[in-house]
Parts: sequence; C-alpha cells; structure tokens
Amino acid sequence: MQKRLLFSVVLSLTVAACSPASGPFDLSFDVAPNAAGAEISVLVRGGNPRAAWVGFAAGPGAPVSVVERATNVRATSLAGESLAIARLADGAYRVDHPGLTWRLSYELSVKPLPGAETFYRTSVRGPDLLVLVGSDALPRFYVEASGVESPPYERAAGPVAAARVAFALPQDWRVATTARALDRQTFELDEHPVGSVFAVGPYELLPAINGLRIAVHRDWHVMPNAIAGMTDDLLTALEGELGRPTEAAALALMNPLPDLGVEARGLQTAGMVRGETLVLYAGATAAAHNNADIVRDAMAVFVGHELFHLYVPSRVQVSRELSWLSEGWAMHMGKRAAVAAGWLSEDSSRERLHSAYRRYIDIGGYRAGSLPAASMGTESQRDLLYVRGELVFALLAEEWRRSGRSSGDPRSFEQSLWHRLIDASSGNDVLTLEQVRAVLNELVRPLTVRRYVEGTAPITLPALGLPLH
Repeated sequence: MQKRLLFSVVLSLTVAACSPASGPFDLSFDVAPNAAGAEISVLVRGGNPRAAWVGFAAGPGAPVSVVERATNVRATSLAGESLAIARLADGAYRVDHPGLTWRLSYELSVKPLPGAETFYRTSVRGPDLLVLVGSDALPRFYVEASGVESPPYERAAGPVAAARVAFALPQDWRVATTARALDRQTFELDEHPVGSVFAVGPYELLPAINGLRIAVHRDWHVMPNAIAGMTDDLLTALEGELGRPTEAAALALMNPLPDLGVEARGLQTAGMVRGETLVLYAGATAAAHNNADIVRDAMAVFVGHELFHLYVPSRVQVSRELSWLSEGWAMHMGKRAAVAAGWLSEDSSRERLHSAYRRYIDIGGYRAGSLPAASMGTESQRDLLYVRGELVFALLAEEWRRSGRSSGDPRSFEQSLWHRLIDASSGNDVLTLEQVRAVLNELVRPLTVRRYVEGTAPITLPALGLPLH
C-alpha cells in the first residue's frame, strides 16, 4: 500500500512537471475597417494552456459603456472550430481552448453616438477615417480569472510579451503610428496595443520634423498649406526653451473635426495625447476662414498647447490632482511658443491673456477654491483648469520677474520650473502635489503658492502685470 501511494505521488509530480506552464501572451491583431468601425481577429499564443480570460476595457476618461462597442465576440481553434466561450460580466469572457494557439474574433463600433463628444478618443467620419486609441475597447488577455474581476476602467493590459497589428486597408489608406513599421499596413509593438495610439485612413505622411512625424488627413482644411511649417516652428520654439521633449519618435495626427456643431462656433479644436502621439482635430466655417488672422492666432496657440503635452504629461507624469499643472501650463506655454515662433505677436498674446481673464471672471473663477481640488472635480470644472491654470502660470512668471529671485539665473521662469520638475521626477514615477509645491516654493513666495494655487485668493489684473483698463 505504501509503495502504491509513493508511486502515485511520483506520477503526479511527473505529470505536473510535464504540463506546460502559463506564460505571457503573443498577440497578432488583424483589422479590417468597415463603415461602423472594424472587424478584428486576434491570433492568441501563449497564456494559460487550458483557458484564457478576456476583458474589454475602457480607458481613462472613456465611458464604461465603451466595452459594449465590442460585439459578436467568438473564439475558434486554428482549424475554425468553435471554442467554448462564456460571457461573465461587463465585457468579460472565459475561453476554453485545447492548446496554446487559438483565435478571438469580434466587431468593434467606434462611431460616436449623436451628440457624444468622444470623437477625440475613437471616431469614424463616414467610412474613411478610423482612429483607435489603444486603451479603449480593445481586449486584454489574462492567464487567470482575477484579471477580469476588476471593473472595465481598472483592467490592466495583462501579461503580453509582444504584439503585431496588421490592417487590410483600402488602397489610399495609411497606418499612422509611432510603433515599428514592418510595411505600409503592418507594425509591431513591444507591449499590448492598449499602450499605443494608431490611426488608419487617407493620410499623407509627412517627413519627420525634429523627430515628430505629421499625418494629415485628406479632409483637413484648416491652414492646410501651413500646418506643417507652423508645427515645425512651434516645436523648435519649445525645444529652444525646454529641450527635446522625447527621445522616442513622436506623431501628430491632423484630423478633420466631425460634425458636432462646429458650424455654430466658427473655429473649433480638440486634442488628446497618448504617450508620444498627439491626436489633433480642427474644423472651421467659411466665415472663420475669411478672418485668416484670427484662425492663425488660434491655431498657433492650440498646436503649441498640444505640443507642450509631449513634455507634460508625456515626459513628466503627474497625478490627477495636478491636471491644472498639465492643462494650465500648456495654455501658458502654447502662447509663449506661438510668440517665440513668430505666429503670434506679443500684443496679441497680451490681448489673449486679457480675454482669458475676462473668461475667468465670467465663469466665476474668482470664487474657485484650490486648483488641485478643481482637478479632482467634475468635467464641468475643466474650463477652470484651463483658464485659472493659465492665469496662475502667468502670475507666477510675473512674480519671478519682479521679485529678483531670477537674479543670477539666466533661465526664464519656465525653464527653471521645467528643469526643477525634471530633477524632482525619478524615472516613470508620477509627480505628487507635495513635490510640485516644493518646486514652486523655490521659485516664488510660498504665500503666492498658497493664495493662488491652493487657496481662494482672486487673481487681479495688476498681479498679472496687465493694466486695469
């Protein structure tokens, strides 16, 4: 009896040792755009040798319902035989498979709902433009059930060793991405696609400018002959003050603005940043085009703002309560870059600061509490982050110039702030409010930081260095 028991134990250990262990996934996405979005097939290698857990997820700021855009989810063997797939909840599935290689297929709708301003995240304009933001509505793959037990907005990428994405594109379409291109329609990634942004459509891919590649959609119509030169000038101005934003390849996608009421607003812009990729949208009415100076000034500030996001938050990561730092400083630096590049006059810049102050008063900004608190607030407070944040940075720079703290330091306030933030940032760690407070306290009076960044003191025109009238 004892011998048989010992034999059983040895046999069990032998079988366990011979069973393949779970490992990271190797994924190959094949994407075929259609009128509503795309049909996607994923060849899955690796993972758990018996089962896989798949969870669609919503990226930061995207509605949780985005997981419902993935439909007709199914799993098959390499021979095309259906595999057992069970829907768990909230876009989560368990797939039972006989080996380490199988295929997941699904359809993805990326057309925004009427009136939903999510076009800057994922959108389709008719059948000819598809922008996929990796962190939205793409599946994550896990080796155990715990991966899909998190809600859709908290699901990580899962253990992925490598990924490849290939598109079946119309003849005049191109793939625009910062990933390694294998050919006109295929690229490779070192991680799951949720860490990337890629766009497909009828783009003209312009030569790289200071490490930044520009992809212009054929329907882009705002300063079409000048946008590349403007972007080059603005990036050069920012690099002249702050240095190169990133050593990696960067991408700016110039997309036409979908029809979301732009006709009533003259010129409308929107932007988003994901790592080293900027997704820019712009649209203008004929009336706006007739006033070329206003369009030029507004576009210069807008593009300068978005390019600054290659510095913050792309290069220096900040916590959510520091959204005011990211957005307010971007507004401030967008105007500085536009002036330095010659696309905006100093007088126009001061007038725009006056306009920002008037807007600050109109939206009740003088009643605002701390900027960190507003950063943690609702979407309705976004204007406050932009407008009050911009005014605060203009105010801090004005105090720096007046106080004499800059004596002996040949750098501008903006240069000094940037280099101190770089020094405070360690690797990929996210900067905290305490670190930023300490940096600002080195540059201006702590009382100023408490009053205007963290307190309730109203901002005045004299504090901004502007006349009262």
